[in-house]
Amino acid sequence: MLTLTIMGTITDPIINSHFVSKPKLILYFVNKEEDRRIPFVLSNVIHTEGKCYFSGRYTYRMDLLFWKTRNKFLPFDMYLNFSFVDFYEEKLDIDLKPETKSIDDSLYKYEFKGNHFRFAPDKKAILRSPVMRVLVAVFNRIVKIVEYIIAILMFPLFIIEGLFLVSGVMRLPARFNDENYTKRYFAYVLYRFSNVSNCKVSLWTFKRWLFKTSFGFFKIFKVKKNKITFISLRRTDISGNFAFVYDKIKDDKNLDIHFILNEHTISYMTIKEIFDFTKSCATSKIVVLDEFTPMIHYIDLRKDTTLIQLWHACGAFKTFGFTRLSKPKGSPQTTKNHRSYDYVTVSSTYCKKCHSEGFGISTDNVVATGIPRTDVFFDEAYKDRAREKFYSEHPQFIGKKIILFAPTFRGTVKETAFYPTELFDVEKVCREIPDDYAIIIKHHPFVNDVQTIPEKYSDRVIDLSEDTELNDLLFITDVIITDYSSLVFEASLLYIPMIFYAFDLEKYINERDFYFDFKQYVPGKIAYSLDELIEAINKQDYCTERIAPFADMFFDNRDGKATERVVKLLYDNLK
Repeated sequence: MLTLTIMGTITDPIINSHFVSKPKLILYFVNKEEDRRIPFVLSNVIHTEGKCYFSGRYTYRMDLLFWKTRNKFLPFDMYLNFSFVDFYEEKLDIDLKPETKSIDDSLYKYEFKGNHFRFAPDKKAILRSPVMRVLVAVFNRIVKIVEYIIAILMFPLFIIEGLFLVSGVMRLPARFNDENYTKRYFAYVLYRFSNVSNCKVSLWTFKRWLFKTSFGFFKIFKVKKNKITFISLRRTDISGNFAFVYDKIKDDKNLDIHFILNEHTISYMTIKEIFDFTKSCATSKIVVLDEFTPMIHYIDLRKDTTLIQLWHACGAFKTFGFTRLSKPKGSPQTTKNHRSYDYVTVSSTYCKKCHSEGFGISTDNVVATGIPRTDVFFDEAYKDRAREKFYSEHPQFIGKKIILFAPTFRGTVKETAFYPTELFDVEKVCREIPDDYAIIIKHHPFVNDVQTIPEKYSDRVIDLSEDTELNDLLFITDVIITDYSSLVFEASLLYIPMIFYAFDLEKYINERDFYFDFKQYVPGKIAYSLDELIEAINKQDYCTERIAPFADMFFDNRDGKATERVVKLLYDNLK
């Protein structure tokens, strides 16, 4: 473990005059083969008398810093990076000599060198002697056997206890809330057995064991040098980035292309789905993802297999992954999720350090190819077809100025997602803006409870949350109302005026935060109340001068050829 307490002061008046949000410290670890950026959590930031004082404390697992080289025990260096607003400095050139230090150098040799620290792992000490490893393994096995025997002896008691609970004589814990009484009963009995035996027994653990075992079995087959498997948990058809890439390679008869498209994690997979998934991963030359896919991280893909994360979102807006260390529900530094990607595709060079930090991978693994699905924004024929389709389905909107209301959700996961619809009063908005405006409501797919549209405004307001591709709506949109949605990146490509209805901005920053200063860099007008929102529409006050610099920052190439660059990446890795 490496525990750091950092305290500092920024005295430069020019730097401090630009502070509109917290400064950010990033620990930069590098060995000869990998680098890793991890946010250092600043718990206290105070601005006073032209100075900025900051401090923080956090503990990191030394053995989990790197992924690809985790078993090589290479010497590595640690530097401090610093950023605020759009300023970013690597390997900060200041005196980092610690004021106090306490070192147990039995596992890592420590050396201080000017602006960085050097650590040299002692492989033999970390792995311990072979004799000690055997003794520890034997002792742990004996303890497990004893616990298991005790649990078996107590099993009849668990059965009787479960019957009392299901019959209502005793109160069943809230977590066992399945409507099926049989499932609730067996879930509780297995839960009690697992607790006593210290051996997790459930359908989930069985499926996870089967998942790992079947992957090991399928490794007896050779990796097919021409096989590409596309895996998505966010779609059940070939759409999004996958559709654009597949369209470019589908006619290549030399390729063996396989798709796994469903919303099933291991818990909900059938046995057939587990076998199909693991066989594809074990025998593919390339595996392509478009979203966080937890099952991938339960297995170690073969050295001959390349894992490419074709990340679905443009730019780098809301923080994600390891960047959210100090935030609610943030990814712990100990997890290996995201860490095994060989490549991540992003929209611009600016995004590389954000995704490197969020995914916990080297910046060399992040490639600014562009996002394939944005190619349609440069296809005039496609845009014309999208407009024609929309107006044929909604002729009442012909001649109207169209406002697209597309906020993101609140909450941390799909199951708890919501949007406070009462804060966007459709009736009030329609009443106070000109009659030649129409509104399309497009909520995030996670949001179930949406606004009720007043009958008298049904000719001016429609809800298309369920059945329309969001990108296609941009081609008929005159003004966008959003908050923290990554839609802003696509909208900036079309220079659509935007209003950011950010009524809970400070709360959102504290819970989630952004990769850049929201107030200074969002490409549009910020409204903190519904009245401010309505006033901005009536005055057409959209701060459109912010759009072009924003697009320049988050898109290296606006040429409609992102798909070609991604396809080239695939073919390069098939060689």
